[in-house]
Amino acid sequence: MRSSVLIKALIVFSLPVAVITSLFLGRYPIPPTQVLEALLVKVVPTLVHSPSDPIVKIVLYYRLPRVVAAAIIGASLSVSGASLQSMLRNPLVSPYILGIMSGAAFGAALAIAFLPPFVPVEPIAMLSALAAFALVLTIAWGWGRGSVVSLVLSGVIVNAIFSAALSLAQYFAPNPHKVAAIAFWLMGDVGQASEWGDIIRMLVVIVPCTALLVASRWRLNVLSLGDEEARALGANPVLERMFYAVVCGLMTASAVSHAGIIGWVGLLVPHIVRLGVGSDCKDVIPYATFLGGTYLIIADDLARCLTTEVIPIGILTTLMGAPLFIYLLRRAGRVWR
Repeated sequence: MRSSVLIKALIVFSLPVAVITSLFLGRYPIPPTQVLEALLVKVVPTLVHSPSDPIVKIVLYYRLPRVVAAAIIGASLSVSGASLQSMLRNPLVSPYILGIMSGAAFGAALAIAFLPPFVPVEPIAMLSALAAFALVLTIAWGWGRGSVVSLVLSGVIVNAIFSAALSLAQYFAPNPHKVAAIAFWLMGDVGQASEWGDIIRMLVVIVPCTALLVASRWRLNVLSLGDEEARALGANPVLERMFYAVVCGLMTASAVSHAGIIGWVGLLVPHIVRLGVGSDCKDVIPYATFLGGTYLIIADDLARCLTTEVIPIGILTTLMGAPLFIYLLRRAGRVWR
């Protein structure tokens, strides 16, 4: 019991520690005292020594929004993954399975390749992601009345369709520069969502969805028992599963449309949380919020600091996630038995 409480405390406090530490890191070194002064100068300008203008701009308009965006995106992908794995009773499910990421990729490719440069990519990617997700739900409901198998297989089908459409968009792109821009977007980059306006738009969608999943985590426990057991407890597993899938789809679409394809977060982080706090959704969902944000912040720190260029974060999350998942495969099995 004591070790479980310690693990939970470490998960919670890891997020603010990661946020603060990340503000010190970067190619332009800034002492911690000047970072704190830059943060406080906007709140209590008369009580602190005003740092130089470049330091304020770096901290408040580059590093802070980027760190906040990474925390929001990581939390949303992790909570979505944990919720989907529980209600679909499948440890290998992630937000990718709903067709949202391939849909967003296709919309972004269309916007980059064929629309004028002044048209923003994010709303087109968001609409395409939601369209792909709506198609998944339509197929799942029409074929298997929203059963677990129909929902998963519908996601596989729609992923294949939109992946092929993405390849067509790249093939017919008018010039190589457009193809390169599409490829860069597909690699994922938190910097694409590091404007305060982007962060606010994500928060409007992600915060209510996350709050709903946290408040309803006991219903996800019921769904994880199976359809017959859920009906015996008075639940309607099909309708509730579709409803929570919509919630997960909305928050995933918002994150992906702003930052591109960031893999493994929604698959890996819930497994790490379960190893630390158990498989009960009342613990997994809220702690996945903290650990997901921390995980993506660390990945973004590595992306910013490993080389002189900013590495696309989707590459790093895959390089970090795949070896770690091999280790978790040996241990996480006991959590799902």
